This record gives sequence, C-alpha cells and structure tokens, in this order.
Amino acid sequence: PEILFTASETSSKEEMLPQLIAQSIALCDRDLQADMRSAVVLAGGTTMLPGFCARVKEELVKLFPDDNNLHVIPGPNPTGTSERGYNSQRKHAAWIGGSMFASLDTFDQVRVLKQEWEDDEHIIHRKAF
Repeated sequence: PEILFTASETSSKEEMLPQLIAQSIALCDRDLQADMRSAVVLAGGTTMLPGFCARVKEELVKLFPDDNNLHVIPGPNPTGTSERGYNSQRKHAAWIGGSMFASLDTFDQVRVLKQEWEDDEHIIHRKAF
C-alpha cells in the first residue's frame, strides 16, 4: 500500500491518499471542516491491510499538526494487536453502499448505460454532478 502514501515517478505528492483526504476536507464548508477531521471514515478492502488505518492517521497528523481532535475510523486498537472494525460490513462497505444507492428511485436519473459511456465518456460529469 506504500504507493498510496509515497509519490512516485507516475504520481505527484498531491495525488497521495492523505493529501486527497485533506483536499476533500478543505472543499467542505469551513464550519464543517473540524467535524470532518474528527471523523475520517475508512472503508473497503484496502483499509483492512495491517497498519493501514494507523498509517493514514499518522500521515494526517503531519498535515494537521494543530488538530488535537483528529480521528480516523476505524482507528488502531490501543493494544496494537489488531484494528477494530475488522468485519464483513467494513470489507463490503463500498458494495453495500453501491447496492443501496442503486435501489433508490432517483438512481435512474444518474445511471450511465454502457452505450452512453462508449458514445461519450464525459457523460459521467453531466449526469453525476
């Protein structure tokens, strides 16, 4: 997972995961930024790699050194043996969220069919935003 934290020849420092998290928080309303930093939620299979959540928090602390309320969820277990939240819901969170989104009545308004994508890749920007 080091490629997510360290710039390489094919990526810039701005594209690293901690910087992307910081940029996303910066795009939020100023009044919400502290709340966003206090609840950085990690989900999906990659986050289950040993030490991943602790590394994200370590890197975010470097980006927000004055924020004593910074929390990454799930965070490292105080014993250091494993990370809490290691369960099937976390492992499949992206799939579950996508499934819930697809079941909404409004999904038909934003879905992109294969033919639409093949005709115009930029359709995703028009339909999703």
